[in-house]
Amino acid sequence: MKKMSKIDSRNCKKGDILISSQGSILEYVCPTPWKYWTYLDHVVKYISDKDGNSYSEDNYGTRTHDGYTFKKNRIPETDHDIIEIKTKRR
Repeated sequence: MKKMSKIDSRNCKKGDILISSQGSILEYVCPTPWKYWTYLDHVVKYISDKDGNSYSEDNYGTRTHDGYTFKKNRIPETDHDIIEIKTKRR
């Protein structure tokens, strides 16, 4: 099991690249809009899996401030928790 690094998605900007614990590449979209608010804090878009295969165009998800897929009942073996943020050049 990969160790989770300290992530704070509140520092992300639209377009930042996120690396998941499963090796997928995601893109930071925005804080979860209040009208769509779930118990998770940020919207992300899946770009490609660990083998470079693209996800469908409308494949979005949400994450907690600290990059987790779920606040509770986590399954680290399959969850795409964020382990790295690569800041997009501004």
